Amino acid sequence: MNPDMELEYEFPDVLRYYKNGQTERFDGTIVAPATIDPATGVTSKDLVIDESTGLSVRLYLPVGTYSENKLPILFFIHGGAFMIHTAGSPVYHNLVNCLVGNAKAVAVSLTYRLAPEHPVPVAYEDTWDALKWVMSSCKSGAEPWLSKHGDLDHIILAGDSAGANIAHNIAVMFDKDIFKDFPKIKGLLLMNPYFWGKDPIECEVLEPEFRLWLDQTWHFICAGKFGLDHPFLNPMAAPAEEWMKPRCDQVMVTVAENDMFRERGRAYVERLESNGWKGEVEMYETYGEKHVYFLAKPECEKAVREIEAMAAFINRK
Repeated sequence: MNPDMELEYEFPDVLRYYKNGQTERFDGTIVAPATIDPATGVTSKDLVIDESTGLSVRLYLPVGTYSENKLPILFFIHGGAFMIHTAGSPVYHNLVNCLVGNAKAVAVSLTYRLAPEHPVPVAYEDTWDALKWVMSSCKSGAEPWLSKHGDLDHIILAGDSAGANIAHNIAVMFDKDIFKDFPKIKGLLLMNPYFWGKDPIECEVLEPEFRLWLDQTWHFICAGKFGLDHPFLNPMAAPAEEWMKPRCDQVMVTVAENDMFRERGRAYVERLESNGWKGEVEMYETYGEKHVYFLAKPECEKAVREIEAMAAFINRK
């Protein structure tokens, strides 16, 4: 066998990375067209916002948006272990359509550059740039869906799994001077967040093989630059003063009973509550389900209820 074609990393049925730098993806490559969704009436369109990097977003507008009434802005970041999916992936296109249809919000769904070709922290940098674009567009009128209908004072930063990880890290960075002329984020919505750490907690001790694989995966997606207890991956390892930084009024964290990440989501809520953060925090737990189950089963009763709860959070004043 050609040594360059030897596997360096494999995510079974999802991705293979070879020693010659070639990446094969077997999941997250299909793109649903931006159009009018027949189920919700939500309209979507795609925009490239940075030609040099290819950074792009998919915008969503709910049905009946004819006046200049300002609506909440849902800034959504997809999951996929930092390695797969786009804003146009059918599971994410469907999820954002459902959230927009329920919440009657304007949405911006981001396609960020993926690891391993673009290792962490590129995903954070892309998200940062896209959020700046959203806020500037609301002010400048560069994108009419945002300037006419988006409420700059009501931005919900949201994501699932790796996207939730990114959303948290952006919220922590949001206290930087670059955003001093913009209002703070209204809310942070973390769906089954991808947090981890060097030392196992609670049920994590029961899955040593999964832990080993996830440890190796983090090393792979960040090219070995950040350890397992770096705050990018393990917010609980950050000093107490870091927990005062999220510049938002409210946080909602969703967890699933059969998700190996669930204890990290619970710990995140507890840490916010115990470290003097001044906002409102809530946890939504779904029993009997696995990690991001709502992507695979969006029409099941539990997913419908969870989406309704998230939509209510998006609209909370």
